[in-house]
Order: sequence, then C-alpha cells, then structure tokens
Amino acid sequence: MVYQIYMQGLKKFSGNTTLRIAYAFFLLDKMHSKQQALQELIDVEQKNPPLDEQFIIYRYKKIIEDDIAEAQQNEQKGGGLDVVNELSFQNLLRMCQAYIEGAALLHLEFWSQLSEDQPDLAKLADIGNKITLAIKVVEDQWQKLMKINPNNTKAMRLFGEFLIEIVHDRERGEEVLEK
Repeated sequence: MVYQIYMQGLKKFSGNTTLRIAYAFFLLDKMHSKQQALQELIDVEQKNPPLDEQFIIYRYKKIIEDDIAEAQQNEQKGGGLDVVNELSFQNLLRMCQAYIEGAALLHLEFWSQLSEDQPDLAKLADIGNKITLAIKVVEDQWQKLMKINPNNTKAMRLFGEFLIEIVHDRERGEEVLEK
C-alpha cells in the first residue's frame, strides 16, 4: 500500500527531490532493495537537489555501494557476478562514460579558451578547477567499478583510453590496458 502511495506521489510530484529521497529510503529499509534504492538516489542526484540533500544522497549512495561491493566480494569467493551486481556494474559504467565525456568537453573548452588571442584567465582557472574535479569523479567511479568487477575488459579499455587520450598519462593508461 505504501509502495502504491509513493508511486502516485512520484507521478504527481516527479521533480520533488525530498519525496524521491524518502522513496529511496523506503526501498532500502522496508523493501530491502538496495539496487532500486541506489538507482533512485542516482536519478535524484541528476535533478540538482539542494546542498543538504546532495550530502544525504552522496552518503547513502556510498553506503549502498559499499554494501553491494562487500556482498559481491563475498559472493565472488563462490562464483561470478549475479544479476543485481551486473546491473549495478553496467549502471556505474554508463555513469563513468558520461563523466569521461564531460571531462573531455571541459578539456576542449579549456583549449579553445587558451587558443584565443587574449584568453580570459579567470575563465581558464574556473575551467581548470572543473577539469580537476571531473578527473577526480572519473577516478572515483573507476574505483567503484573495480570493486564490483576488476576484470572487465570494456571498463579497463575505457579508463585506459581516458588516461592516455584525455589526461595524457600514457604510462598509467598503458598499465591499465595491459591488465
């Protein structure tokens, strides 16, 4: 019944981030569905919630991802990825690809600003800070991917190419590609 109420509320107030976070908690605590709760938190994060809600989302995403990774490590001792972990891995891989694309676009913007006759130094500094944060986010996503499935060639190729082509860290990129 509560599930139905949440679904109706989400249809009516789809942009309400507080409601979506409450629904994620409901999924996690009452429905015992970590994967659905994680997906809901990821969806809410895309709606640019206020800072306090961003913190809640970040913290609970981290808790759920750590729980999933720990469960998966325990399971790997006895076998391969289950369906839930595979879905989680695919979702994280898509997010990582999106973050890599964002980092690439920031690099392009930086170099286009720098190629102007009189580049705006404040804008260059701002873009440089965004690039640093984007690279950090990609590396965090990479670590999460490796916790779930450290032997995925597609993910390794994606990250290796990112390091070589965008970050220009050829040594580390080739090291990742050799694995």
